[in-house]
Amino acid sequence: MSTFNPINLSYTWDRENFEKAFARSYTHQFKNSARRYVGWFFVALAQFGVVAAFKGGSIGLLMLATILILYWYVVKKWLVHQRAIKAYENSALKNSQIKLQITQEGVKQDNTFIPWQEIQGLVPIEDDILLYYKEKAFYIPSNAFSSIEEKSALKSLAKEKGRLFHV
Repeated sequence: MSTFNPINLSYTWDRENFEKAFARSYTHQFKNSARRYVGWFFVALAQFGVVAAFKGGSIGLLMLATILILYWYVVKKWLVHQRAIKAYENSALKNSQIKLQITQEGVKQDNTFIPWQEIQGLVPIEDDILLYYKEKAFYIPSNAFSSIEEKSALKSLAKEKGRLFHV
């Protein structure tokens, strides 16, 4: 039986970390969601509308299809991002110091303990990590780790517990 030294993580939940967390979790959740296929269907219908508008000379249909495509690719993410920024700005966690301890049994933060069995997954994205618990994603930036060995140990532990997922 191997001994596992607890991993102590510390980082500031600032605007920069929030922005990175939003971008990475939004992309990861969208790529791994059935909404992606609904979106493809939605965009395909809009593109058929564009083709039909060109063939039939219907400017109204062309404008509607163009607006739908712009909404899907640009406006939707912008609206979600603006709502997330507002939530961050009003959050009690804004600019707070986050301290986590990862143990063989689970994840501890202050007086809160989450056993590995309740963690849905740990997903490495680029250099950072998303930890999924109860339909929420918790962002752990790479600068929270004091060494690359700690990050590797966390990934190994998550894999051992059956909670490591790759994108």
